[in-house]
Amino acid sequence: MLKVLDDESAIRKYRRQFTRSFKPFIDEKITINLGHPGGTVKAKVAWSDRLGIWMFQEKISESRYWHAFGTGRPSASSHIPITCEINFPAKGIDRRIGGALAEDSRGRIFVVHRGRIGGGKKGVGKTQFEDHYRGAWATMEDGGLETTVALIGVLDSPRFVRQVTQFVRKVERIKDIISQKSPQLEMAFDELRFREELVGVAYHRIEHDLRMKCDYDLIVTDLHKALVKSGMKVGNNLTRDLFVVNAKGRVASVFEVLTDVSTDGLNSGIAKLLLNNVDLTERPSLVLVIPETIDQLLEMKLKKLGIDVLVYEWKHDHAVFSI
Repeated sequence: MLKVLDDESAIRKYRRQFTRSFKPFIDEKITINLGHPGGTVKAKVAWSDRLGIWMFQEKISESRYWHAFGTGRPSASSHIPITCEINFPAKGIDRRIGGALAEDSRGRIFVVHRGRIGGGKKGVGKTQFEDHYRGAWATMEDGGLETTVALIGVLDSPRFVRQVTQFVRKVERIKDIISQKSPQLEMAFDELRFREELVGVAYHRIEHDLRMKCDYDLIVTDLHKALVKSGMKVGNNLTRDLFVVNAKGRVASVFEVLTDVSTDGLNSGIAKLLLNNVDLTERPSLVLVIPETIDQLLEMKLKKLGIDVLVYEWKHDHAVFSI
C-alpha cells in the first residue's frame, strides 16, 4: 500500500523533482491572465509544443505548492481557464488539496490525485471524477485513513512527463463531457473513434504492480497511433482496449494490453479477450499485447485459443511495436 508523504523536507525535495521534470520540454514562457476560483491573476506559463500543454507553478504562502495545467498554446495577455491542478501541501496532510506525493514499500515516489478537479466549476467534483475517470488506482495510507487515489505517475520514470500530460488531457475530457450534459454521459459508441478518457479501469478496481500500471495509458495510446499509421480504422470502448474494424465496419481485430507477464496478468488478459468477444457475429483476430516474449509452449497454447501475441519495447518514453 502507498503511504502519503507528510514530511516538509521530503515534500519540498520531490516537488523540486516534479517541476524539474518538465524543463527539457519547455519551449517558451507566455504571460497570460490565468483564471482560478479566486479570480484572475497575471501569470507567466511554460508552454511545450511537444506535449501540447502549458504549466504554471508557484508556492502559495506556507500552505501549498500550486501547479496549474492547461491544453493548447495560449495567446499572450489572453484570459485562460485552468484545466487541471496537481497541488501538494507544503507540509503535513491536507485532504482538501487534490494532489499528493506517496511512497511505496520500495521507496518509490508516486504523484497521486484525490479526485478534486472542480476548480470552482459547478457540477464538477470528486464524485464526477470517480464516475468518469479511467486509469490506474491505488489505496493510500492517508494519516490514519485509507484513501483511494488515482495514480498520475512515478516520479523517477522516464515516462513521467507523459503520464502527467495524459492525466491532464483526461481531466479536460471529463470536464467537457460533464459540461455538455448530453447523451454522451451514457458513453454510446455509434461513432468509431479512440477515446483517451476510457483508457484504464474504474476507481473501484484496484490493481497491483503500481509502477507498471502507470504506463498502461501510454502503451494503449502509442499502440493506437501505430495502428492508425498502418492505415487501420481503430476505436475502443469500455470492454476493449483497442479494436480494428474492416471495410464493412465489423470488428476485425481486438487488442488487450498488459503491463507485465505475470501468471495473474496473463490469465486475466486471456480471459478478457475470450469472454468479451464471444458474442460477436464474426470472430475477430485476438491479440495479446505484452512487454516481453513468452516461452514457446505458452505461445502455442495461445494460438490454439486463437490468440496472437504482439510484443512491445520502450524507446525513450514511447512504446514501440512491430506492426
